[in-house]
Amino acid sequence: MERRFRNIKTEWGYLKCISHETFKDPSKGYLVNDKCIFGVDVYVIKNQGIGECLLSLNGVKPYKHEWKINEFTKLKSYVYSEEFIVEGYKWKLLLYPTGNSGQNGQSISVFLESVDAEGFACKKKVKAKFSISMKNQISGKDRMWTVEHWFSAAARNWGWPSFIPCSMFHDT
Repeated sequence: MERRFRNIKTEWGYLKCISHETFKDPSKGYLVNDKCIFGVDVYVIKNQGIGECLLSLNGVKPYKHEWKINEFTKLKSYVYSEEFIVEGYKWKLLLYPTGNSGQNGQSISVFLESVDAEGFACKKKVKAKFSISMKNQISGKDRMWTVEHWFSAAARNWGWPSFIPCSMFHDT
């Protein structure tokens, strides 16, 4: 599923993507030995110098990055993945296991962050189409969400404040 962010809709999330029982059942593959795996596919879309344009991504392969988080249920604050490079730009994933500021422990928040964007000139932006997924470690039937975003010094990260309800990961 693809979603576009606009000024009036700046957040996307899912209230329930799978049941708590499905998530916690090791035979289903999402939480196995207290390990959960997230992935991200990133396309950096080259700026054509004519404002936002439609660019075909046919034949372009995304960079795939996998982030294994051990002892997932013990995470307290936010955690970053290691940095990775796509089309000359540095990126990392940011995960809040109990949600970012607006979630108050209700949802897990996941974002893609441009490491380089903090140093961008005032008008410099990089457009990326990316998918963040929660990996099914047994069946391979991952849960994936996709979006496009212009990364800049003012908007260094983008993603899902309500990625998955915390109740799927933690006993309440």
